[in-house]
Amino acid sequence: MHQEWALSPANRPRQGSGNAAGLSVLQVVPSVNRATGGPAASVTGLSQALASAGLDVTLASLDYREHAAPMEASGARTITVAPTVLGKALRGWSPAFANELQAMARQGLDVVHNHGVWMYPGVYARRLADQHKIPFVISPRGMLDDWSLAHNPVRKQVAFALYERRNLQAARLLHATSDMEAEAIRRAGLRQPIAVIPNAIAPVLHPNSVSRQLLEQLYPALQGKRWLLYMGRLHPKKGLPMLLEAWSRLAANSAGWHLVIAGPDLTSYGAELRALLSSHPNLAANVSLVGMLEGEQKACALAHAELLVLPTLSENFGIVVLEALAAGMPVITTTAAPWEELITQGCGWWVNPTATALEDGLRQALATPDSELRSMGERGRQLVLNRYSWDAAARSMVQVYRWLAEGNTTPACVVLS
Repeated sequence: MHQEWALSPANRPRQGSGNAAGLSVLQVVPSVNRATGGPAASVTGLSQALASAGLDVTLASLDYREHAAPMEASGARTITVAPTVLGKALRGWSPAFANELQAMARQGLDVVHNHGVWMYPGVYARRLADQHKIPFVISPRGMLDDWSLAHNPVRKQVAFALYERRNLQAARLLHATSDMEAEAIRRAGLRQPIAVIPNAIAPVLHPNSVSRQLLEQLYPALQGKRWLLYMGRLHPKKGLPMLLEAWSRLAANSAGWHLVIAGPDLTSYGAELRALLSSHPNLAANVSLVGMLEGEQKACALAHAELLVLPTLSENFGIVVLEALAAGMPVITTTAAPWEELITQGCGWWVNPTATALEDGLRQALATPDSELRSMGERGRQLVLNRYSWDAAARSMVQVYRWLAEGNTTPACVVLS
């Protein structure tokens, strides 16, 4: 797939009012169900922030209700269609969803913004943008990163030949959430302008308002322990076997600590992790797989865990890193995630994605005095407040939409080549 991409002819800029309130934007994403991963939170957060900024926002997604309830975007109009059994097998194929999008386009749109690749909702978004001559934006959401392209390559090559080549060629602009993701997009051969706008998070106002007993009562192994938290999907790209290998080597250094692995298991990958746990007798007593945490349970984990670990093999952003930092928790993640700021801002560890490097990082973190961990956590919280607000993300995205719809000055966040 690493080739030059021919751009489709530029659409004629639409004549808008020149202000945010004059822009009508359709956000298309395969799913915003809570258990499906980071895009569910980031796309709903962006949609809500854009609506607060005065845009007319419609958020359209398929509803995979077996993966928990959809997240909500206050102020945005929503379109949800439940996929059929056949549609689920065919990557979100849904004529009913396509019809809903076409109905929205007939009401007038300034920008169509699709999130994710390799799924049929992107086909429907591209088709209506082409048909109605509307600027088309794609946020790959990490799905063009090297690891993702190498994972299930045959399936992706088929999708690329059938529809994804045309989707990507039709995009007037691509949105990356980090410089690292922008570089991966260029390596994939795409030459369109790229807007680099990070994800964001709402501030945590009362991070310690939930008692730790909430989780201790549900999981007695956590009682009296210091919590090292992993929170995210149970998925091969998250590097959990590497984490378990590193953790098994730290038995002598991890006394008093307990590894909490929290997250949804969408593909039965948890069975492989449980088999790994059973093969390491010294892990069984200080690792708990607790499933997906929501609401007060999630708040409890973020409030009372002392370190977050994300042993990822590929990450375009890592919204859980923001969640941990916003709660005042230092973070350990790998250089496969775009979080060098953990080092430059003194709020965590950024290590190579190997079991040995992860073990070294964990050993350093566990040996860090409590007072320094608290200071690191406070520096992380300030970083989030200063750099990763939804207001800032929405301002940048509004500038991008205006540029596409009205042809004004190129925003500073846009890299043209």
